[in-house]
Amino acid sequence: MSDQSGKISRRGLLMQMGAAGTALAAGVILGQGAMGAERGQSTVTRHTYGEPGFCEGGGLRAGGFVNVMDYIPPEEHAGISAGTSSYDCTTAINTALGKKCAILFPCGVFEISSSLILDTGNYVHGSGKGNTVIRLKAGSNCDVFRTRDFDTLKGNTNGAALAPRYFGIEHLTIEGNYIAKGWREDNNSCNNTQGSAIAIYGWGYRINAEVYNIAAHALYSECMGDPGQQFERYSTVELHGRISGEEAVVFRGPGDIVLDKIVFGVVGVKPRPDYYAIAGRTSSLFAGDTLDGIVLDETSPYDGHCELGFVHIYGVYYGYGIRTRGVCRIKAEHLVSENNRGGARFQDGAWGVVSILEVHANGRIPPEYKASIAGSPPLPPLEGCLCESSWGMQISGLHVQRNGPSQDGWPTLKVSGAYNTIHLTSRGYANAATGTYYAGSAAVIEGVNQTVSVNAHRINGDAVVIRAVTSSIELNVRDVTNGSGLVRDAGSGNVNRGNCITGTVNEAATGFTSIGTPTCESIRLVLNNSSAKPLFAGSRPDLQNRAQHWDISAAWSNVPYGTRSRVYFTFDMTVVTEQTITVPHRLIYQPDFREVSWSIEDRAATWDGQIEYIRFQAADATNLVFKLKLSQAGSTGADVRIGVQVG
Repeated sequence: MSDQSGKISRRGLLMQMGAAGTALAAGVILGQGAMGAERGQSTVTRHTYGEPGFCEGGGLRAGGFVNVMDYIPPEEHAGISAGTSSYDCTTAINTALGKKCAILFPCGVFEISSSLILDTGNYVHGSGKGNTVIRLKAGSNCDVFRTRDFDTLKGNTNGAALAPRYFGIEHLTIEGNYIAKGWREDNNSCNNTQGSAIAIYGWGYRINAEVYNIAAHALYSECMGDPGQQFERYSTVELHGRISGEEAVVFRGPGDIVLDKIVFGVVGVKPRPDYYAIAGRTSSLFAGDTLDGIVLDETSPYDGHCELGFVHIYGVYYGYGIRTRGVCRIKAEHLVSENNRGGARFQDGAWGVVSILEVHANGRIPPEYKASIAGSPPLPPLEGCLCESSWGMQISGLHVQRNGPSQDGWPTLKVSGAYNTIHLTSRGYANAATGTYYAGSAAVIEGVNQTVSVNAHRINGDAVVIRAVTSSIELNVRDVTNGSGLVRDAGSGNVNRGNCITGTVNEAATGFTSIGTPTCESIRLVLNNSSAKPLFAGSRPDLQNRAQHWDISAAWSNVPYGTRSRVYFTFDMTVVTEQTITVPHRLIYQPDFREVSWSIEDRAATWDGQIEYIRFQAADATNLVFKLKLSQAGSTGADVRIGVQVG
């Protein structure tokens, strides 16, 4: 069309063409809106996605589209439009795709029995998700869409130059016909046991589709190698749906593309009654490993680094909602992992930035699982966020809600590796079955050179457990039952060196538990507990090692405590026999003899008595015991006291 065609209204087109031209006019309008209002203006769009009108073999509708109905017998049109036809559309669709250009699908249900082959220039346009449905027939056991030479190119480390490019699937629903009935229905079975919705080895593509009830993956994408200096591999994906028998999305390339919007749920399910008895499943693709929701794979030779926009994955009952593999660069705006066995796992080698990661109701088991039938317990829950990177991940906002229905015992965050920066907010809720908070630590921090901040509320167990080395940790925790607000575990052999730990603990079963005496560290804490809860337990600082520096301010039932204190006591100035005097020391732990010193303070009229000796007799968790004897009693008008410095 010329540029002037854009000025013709839809009503004008219909008046000129007549009512019989409605479908053709729709094709023209779709051609402008979906494929190139930018036409002739944007070389990026044209070079990346192509444009209609450059097809092989002719037979084109206006706007450069092939209408797939032109290849289907007219007597089948009404049934397809009504969704009642069982006609096998495979040959007709593949014939239209053979034109290597844009294919228009009107509203209707198009049943197929073998894969639809995408090649360079193929843009499949439906008339809206739910309006246009590509449905796999029972017993087909194949991918719905797959790129040309997929089996030949799969695994090719330099296949990009040979692969299809500039193709897409938009505005339609793919129905894989995997489970025969609704996934929660009894007496169910599988119509298809194999096949992904979209299987790609290629680049320069765009996907905007709904996928429902697929036996394998909603999307499998792979592409490695250089397509040529004049080409950019950039591609985009917008995908939503539910029910897959394996991982929802496996991304192995092309690198540097954008997974813009993905919302998918109910991953790895089997039909009832089989589902009742499955205590655990592993991945078929990654043998023996967890069956995860979205996998970004850059293990050799794959090219799985990418950008992610908004991703929401739920109902992954056998693995993590989101998982990286290998040396994978990830840049993500907003990730949500909800109602999954595990939240997200960034494997060693992952690096990049996640702006927001939300994890809700983690540690889920399949709602259809029944231990009485399975004869074994379900798989244990996985971490809300497991960051194993030694390359440096930055998670700017990690928000975790520990709420039902869930299992107990998973840490909100576990970080190992090195050079990671993570900001965590964690909130717990009561388990309706037990009346107590769901159990599990807010953060377990290991590795080297970590920077982690933790703001956690309502924790059942140890809130923050630190086993890291030369790391900086900030914590603010409150309402900790059955555990410590902070556990610093130095292990044995003085291996835990150089951590800088700061923060507050408010109302914990134990405020701070210390394990071991590291060579050096800096701990600055504010602790606040009621009288029934201890402030401290475990190993106190090494007196001979002043590089182990603690500065702790605490309140126990509104009485001040700390790691240094100044206390005083007086005595009977008229008695010459030995006196035993007990004075609270106000330290959070029992002081050593070597850190207690004292002096006599004569603050008013000079006292005329004499002290024979003052002895520091004993110390326990609460008090110091002194023995004092006068060699000469004095008058009572003086103001004499003993000042004691502790710590």
